[in-house]
Amino acid sequence: MFPRMKNVSILLMRRVNHFGRLDHLVNNAGVSRVDLFEDSTDIASIMDINFWGSVYSTHYAVPHLRKSKGKIVVISSVAAWLCTPRLSFYSASKAAQICFFESLRAEFGPDIGITIVTPGVTESEMTQGQFLPKIEMPWMPVESTETCAKAIVDSTCKGDMYLTKPSWMRVGFWMRVLCPEVFEWCMHSILVNRPCTHQNKDR
Repeated sequence: MFPRMKNVSILLMRRVNHFGRLDHLVNNAGVSRVDLFEDSTDIASIMDINFWGSVYSTHYAVPHLRKSKGKIVVISSVAAWLCTPRLSFYSASKAAQICFFESLRAEFGPDIGITIVTPGVTESEMTQGQFLPKIEMPWMPVESTETCAKAIVDSTCKGDMYLTKPSWMRVGFWMRVLCPEVFEWCMHSILVNRPCTHQNKDR
């Protein structure tokens, strides 16, 4: 843990020394693995990168962001509140990330703005080349990275607390809250009762 924190500190200080200040921090690193829980093996790296990675960078960035009145952008995932089968550890890491930054937002108040982004399926090597085919859902609508990135920039500039992109993904959240039994049945039927080839891939 501590060697990794030291590496993050060195990297961040190099950037601050080069540019003279730090205006924003984007916590975007993440990995996933499409696996049933009982078949999961390399689980520590998912939490290390998805959760602890954002904790380390934020820890060292906060003093600089206080000076610049900067903002933190957290790229989480809809999986954090959809609790997606075959993505149990990924979902858990992203849920932990959201809870952590919601707590920080209450601590920091107006000093540092925090926008939490929960993207759905966006264009990437993982989604189009690995994730969707392996869970046999090639029909799933995919958001372009350009559209998603523009929405994130706009939302951050406006000081939004949350952004879900594409916006229709919010339907899944309300379905889970209002009809939990139906939602769970749908998730199990679509994502569990299908063959799936295991693959670990960076987002």
